[in-house]
Amino acid sequence: MTLTGDLKSFSFADILQVLHSDKKSGVLIVEWKDITVAYYIKDGEVVLARPVDKVFRIYTDRDFEKLLEKLRLSKKNLSETLKKFLLPRIDNREGIFSFTKGFIHYPDDIPVYYPAEYIIMEAARKLTLEETERKISDELLIFEKAPDWEKKVQKAELTDEEKIILDLVDGKNTVKDILEKSKLDKLKVYRTLYGLLSIGAIRRKRKKVERKPSISLDLLAKLMEKIKRL
Repeated sequence: MTLTGDLKSFSFADILQVLHSDKKSGVLIVEWKDITVAYYIKDGEVVLARPVDKVFRIYTDRDFEKLLEKLRLSKKNLSETLKKFLLPRIDNREGIFSFTKGFIHYPDDIPVYYPAEYIIMEAARKLTLEETERKISDELLIFEKAPDWEKKVQKAELTDEEKIILDLVDGKNTVKDILEKSKLDKLKVYRTLYGLLSIGAIRRKRKKVERKPSISLDLLAKLMEKIKRL
């Protein structure tokens, strides 16, 4: 699988949502204007970020542990690479990306210092109102919490204001209700709902559709009743 695109159309929140929800492993390459960075993804989690001068050289290193030896990195230092080459760049829209699945072998014991939920929420906090409206398209939408929402928001490390918004997601309040009851600005609410949707902590509430008996079934019942009377 190769996933490619432009950061002007797909934010980091969108990219990581896809990779994390599908538990993909591989390498995400982002060619920024000033630098090209390879982000190593294991089961949907970003575990390493490193700048590269030639993209083709990435594909020559197929063993993750040998790559760390080559880079003179220990597993304890992986978080520093993300602090330097990922977190400060998640709101940068000037670049193109490509994800290649499965050519690198990862060991089982790679630590995850920044869970995908945390990075996705960080990216959502940088979105413009127009970008959030791709998912929050109507103030009459109603959201509800997902069954495993507590586990996901714990990893996301929500702010106090984001927790207020999450508490108002109850399967009854519309987006408009949340705006009014939280007394927070629209951009804050929309960014938070966008992030919570992206990490799978909330979901759009589905309307219950009442099945009405079809005319053919009604007619059949009447015919059966008439036959019984014969």
